[in-house]
Amino acid sequence: MNIAQDLKDWLADRGRQRRTQRAIDGFARAWDRGVVQQHLTRAMADLPAKSAEAVAAAARALLADDAWLDRAIAGLAEAMRADPYFEPPFRAMSGDLHAGLILFEDAHLSIAAGVTRISELAARKDGKRGATSVGFSGRVSVLKFVKAGGARISLWEAPPITASFSAATAGQCRRTGERRLADGDILTIDGRHQTYVIEQARANLLVLQAEISLDAAPLGVEYDSRSLAYVGCSAVRDGASRIQMISTLLRKLGAAEAAPVLAGFLDHPDFFVRWHVMRELLGLDAEAALPHLKRMAARDPHEDVRRAARATLDRLQAPSARKAA
Repeated sequence: MNIAQDLKDWLADRGRQRRTQRAIDGFARAWDRGVVQQHLTRAMADLPAKSAEAVAAAARALLADDAWLDRAIAGLAEAMRADPYFEPPFRAMSGDLHAGLILFEDAHLSIAAGVTRISELAARKDGKRGATSVGFSGRVSVLKFVKAGGARISLWEAPPITASFSAATAGQCRRTGERRLADGDILTIDGRHQTYVIEQARANLLVLQAEISLDAAPLGVEYDSRSLAYVGCSAVRDGASRIQMISTLLRKLGAAEAAPVLAGFLDHPDFFVRWHVMRELLGLDAEAALPHLKRMAARDPHEDVRRAARATLDRLQAPSARKAA
């Protein structure tokens, strides 16, 4: 088959495109109504307590029997053999090492099936800097290594990531051990203070990963595997990242009329969001931001935010003091 010509023909044939879309929509409907989806939905609804630990326990039970994954993969393969332009109706996930599909998602839990590529792992290990990053996700995860690829992993711990996290008190991470994975192994990793690193593998890994949103830490934190020192952090929740991005955009656009809306985020539960919004508010309308800055300097619950607000306030008030003198 001439692939280029077939694609050209498909793009010109609205009927074929509609048939492809009907196949995708049909697969999605069958999945949503299927045994797996309904079982997962009921399991989440019937939790005795809404906590990360309760969801993790339910996830372990759900991942123990992965025969449904074989059926899902077989169904996708059959659909793609029937129509090469069929696309799985699942949200894709991708990264430096991992690629896969999110098969289930609700307010508490997402379950993804993904492949960890040995070629990418080897390229990272053989790079100039080597594998120097040890990341703590900030969320509890349950992982089932359907195909373990003969992998050897190291296990790590760090001080718990809490709402009062500070770079000054982040401490160091520490290696707590290692283990060789076998097909079917299930691990629960509390990413608020635990993580793992794949040190070595003989083949690609097929992993089912349940990631739990409940009780997540505000930040994911990264340490250096050689010095064990804190390197940096990033927001865990999508909402926090969006607020930061939008507040920066509004400041760049000079949208001063948005200042009252931004000020509403100065009570956000995540300390780094409060400070980011304050910085953008100062850039947008310093006069309107000043009362909020004074209040933040006096009463913000996070020590680093209070300190930064006081330092900023001192700099802003210094010219007035010199002028008065």
